[in-house]
Amino acid sequence: MKKEKLIVVGSSSSGKDYLAKYISDKGLKREIKVTTRPIREGEVNGYTYNYTTSELFEKMIKENSLHEYEKFTTTTGVWYYGSLREQFDSSQVFIKTVGGIKQMSKEDRSKCFVVYLDIDRDILVERLTKRNDTNDSIQRRLDADAIDFSNFTDYDLKITDPEFDPEIVWDLMD
Repeated sequence: MKKEKLIVVGSSSSGKDYLAKYISDKGLKREIKVTTRPIREGEVNGYTYNYTTSELFEKMIKENSLHEYEKFTTTTGVWYYGSLREQFDSSQVFIKTVGGIKQMSKEDRSKCFVVYLDIDRDILVERLTKRNDTNDSIQRRLDADAIDFSNFTDYDLKITDPEFDPEIVWDLMD
């Protein structure tokens, strides 16, 4: 069994969920993040995310029960995303943001294999358009992602092929 934790990062629609699902289907436990973002069609509370209110999320921040978290201002409001401390200890597959990785301790980061999905923007636009997600503007999301990833170098593997084989990631993990 793999001993490393896998962290997947990338822009919206880069394939993060696809890769995380593939690896978790091989038997590694996937973290369920906490968010205040509105639920999308097809998502399931407690499986896709643990959906909560801003008030409860802010309480988690005050109680120091989050491993990392971020606050995003969108066209439809403010959303929080975060990881519970207990989830980091008990899970092996994570989807994080650049900010989430920066908040990790050196010790926690050393236990992880970080894969950066750096997929061409035109493909991301096409995927987001097909997803028909109206919770936020595609342009705003991708512009914000471009800023977040502009100087990102804290990864172990960078994938640029939009049709990547997830088995490659599995093979490279310790």
